[in-house]
Amino acid sequence: MQCPHCGKTINEVIDSRPTKGEIAIRRRRHCLACGSRFTTYECTEEKLLLASIKKDASQEAAITNLKVVLTCISTGFKALTKEAEKLMTKVDKLEKAKVAKGSKRMGAAKKKVPVKKTVARKTTPLTTTATVLKIIKRHKRGVDITKLKDRTGFDDSRIRNIVSRAYREGKIRRVGRGIYAAV
Repeated sequence: MQCPHCGKTINEVIDSRPTKGEIAIRRRRHCLACGSRFTTYECTEEKLLLASIKKDASQEAAITNLKVVLTCISTGFKALTKEAEKLMTKVDKLEKAKVAKGSKRMGAAKKKVPVKKTVARKTTPLTTTATVLKIIKRHKRGVDITKLKDRTGFDDSRIRNIVSRAYREGKIRRVGRGIYAAV
């Protein structure tokens, strides 16, 4: 059910009772969006028709009640069709506007369009191991521990641990005593 105040469909039923003659069910609802309360009456068309015939034994009264119900239903459909027609005209206008913009763009396509510049991405800093391996790979003949200490700024034990681990993993090779090169 749509809230008559805000139009949202988020609501809950507070109270539910049958109406007199049990034609419909009266429900008190509470809108969770705006906090207002409203009442709805729910019934099927069959119950409404049966009730109209039961109340008055005369056929004329039943026919009049039936006409009222059908009139209400038809006016509801008319309102819906009018709204649908309005929406269709809006969609048509938007579609035509889109086509018109597309044809204008085609004519403008002959002009040169400026090329977007690529934005340089920030690179993530290398790990200590990656930094040391990168320096070793740059030197084809090999590099010693003191040179690695100077280039990286790491302490002696850190560089020795990195070098020994890389050597065990087969990423670097020993060229001489304390000199390492890439594989």
